[in-house]
Amino acid sequence: MSESYLSESPRSVRNSGALIAAGRSRLVSGYSPDVTPPGPTIVDLIRRRQLDAQLAGLLWLLAETRVPIHVAGAAPGELAGGICDLAADPATVTNGRGDAIEDVLRQPVPLRPATGAIVIVDADGAVSAAHLLRPPLRDGAGHVRPQGPAVLVARLGDGRLEHFAWGVMPELASGMDRKAGDVEADIAERASFLAGLTATAPGDPTAVRNALRAWRRNGGRVT
Repeated sequence: MSESYLSESPRSVRNSGALIAAGRSRLVSGYSPDVTPPGPTIVDLIRRRQLDAQLAGLLWLLAETRVPIHVAGAAPGELAGGICDLAADPATVTNGRGDAIEDVLRQPVPLRPATGAIVIVDADGAVSAAHLLRPPLRDGAGHVRPQGPAVLVARLGDGRLEHFAWGVMPELASGMDRKAGDVEADIAERASFLAGLTATAPGDPTAVRNALRAWRRNGGRVT
């Protein structure tokens, strides 16, 4: 049996607010829309090809179910901010340094989550890889055995993202107390909605954020 993915965010980050940036860092806990303009939406980032709709749909579901998401790399702020818009608790979305999963794992847990998703971005803010930090397993004899991180996506040489989340879908579903098929369908519905928004002409970011909130409030239906 594995421990839940719904663990707390790193204490040192949570106590100071989740640090995200839109061109510059800001504290979520002290954020005022009248003082700091919001950064690009997740739809803007898909349009820029910094990630695709399928990965965005997965991250949206994780953020909505309070699974910690940590964005690392040379320019993590915009993606962290875009995910933060979708999060049930913005403090579960953090960012930091590290150009590869190995760099992130060398950092102590107060600087990165113990479990959850680690998203690596390049200097342009584009996703190069994403991994799931899996909780340890407890066998029938009561021994705790660590698990290595699972690959969620990897960017190929031609620029496309190759998706591997299907390999850990049962684990993700178990942490959400849902069936794997239901979680997979949920991600697909979110990805389809995001792709539809991306296909439209760029508009008011506030309107996009309102559309995302409305979709969530209406259980995946646009009214």
